Amino acid sequence: RLWSILRANSLDFNAWTALIEETEKVAENNILKIRKVYDAFLAEFPLCYGYWKKYADHEARIGSMDKVVEVYERAVQGVTYSVDIWVLYCSFAIETYGDPETIRRLFERGLAYVGTDYLSFPLWDKYIEYEYMHQEWSRLAAIYTRILENPNQQLDRYFNSFKELAASRPLSELRTVEEAAAPASDMVSEADGQVNEVVVHSDAAEQTPKPISAGSTDAEELEKYVAIREELYKKAKEFNSKILGFETAIRRPYFHARPLNVAELENWHNYLDVIESEGDLNKVVKLYERCLIACASYPEYWIRYVLCMEASGSMDLADNALAPSCKSFHCVIFTSISVTNI
Repeated sequence: RLWSILRANSLDFNAWTALIEETEKVAENNILKIRKVYDAFLAEFPLCYGYWKKYADHEARIGSMDKVVEVYERAVQGVTYSVDIWVLYCSFAIETYGDPETIRRLFERGLAYVGTDYLSFPLWDKYIEYEYMHQEWSRLAAIYTRILENPNQQLDRYFNSFKELAASRPLSELRTVEEAAAPASDMVSEADGQVNEVVVHSDAAEQTPKPISAGSTDAEELEKYVAIREELYKKAKEFNSKILGFETAIRRPYFHARPLNVAELENWHNYLDVIESEGDLNKVVKLYERCLIACASYPEYWIRYVLCMEASGSMDLADNALAPSCKSFHCVIFTSISVTNI
């Protein structure tokens, strides 16, 4: 009966959830039937990260590990800018893989997309927990350095945790090989404005160096090491003050079929106005991608994103912006929209 309803209207979210629930009851151990319903549902609603997790759990229970990985890989393609799905995938990787580099590469993949998200702290926390477990102090310090470069809901906590780490370990354990080997002049150059442009690397050790003077004592070197990161923290806090009101007003950062209220929709427009005025294309793209998870059902945000990318000369990003809409339920909204005819 439910399949018949969905054949008539594939966007009936309640019918889908009822079908999933019924299938899980009557075909609890039939992975083929479970796959059929989840594949069909997630083709229409790929932004529902919680259902990707449920699908992966079924595969882990009665399928195979290869299939679990396949589900998570499809999930991070379907909802790439979701912090939650990357946390789930990385948690699975930690439990499954023995090779630390494999796990680190997955963390870095996720952080390349969501590492600057204001609510990215669950993924950073998981990464910190992993490196702490392995007592990789220089990697841990490098992670804190990267976090302190951007506003984050838990920024104060991270700065305090970094200071505790710096006070508990010798500087020789905190500095990466690159930091220890870099000439003082190079380090000063890095400290003089370049540090804010750290690129996400697969090797977390390739991070911002700290200026060290040849004749400094250990205490002086440590003080300088902490001071430059405190400057990062202060700059991030300053920007945080500009966006805090907008972030606080986001009550539902994830996708749901239920409509958003008018105030939250207006908040997204106002937030986008402010970030666009800053002129940082990377920040603009990341905020739009976050917005299009929560506001996926609202054409005005997709159109605005494409027009913004077109105005900035980033037509490739405009194409990418529309691509997800044409692979899911958004296609109903966008049948007549393309970058070339906007």
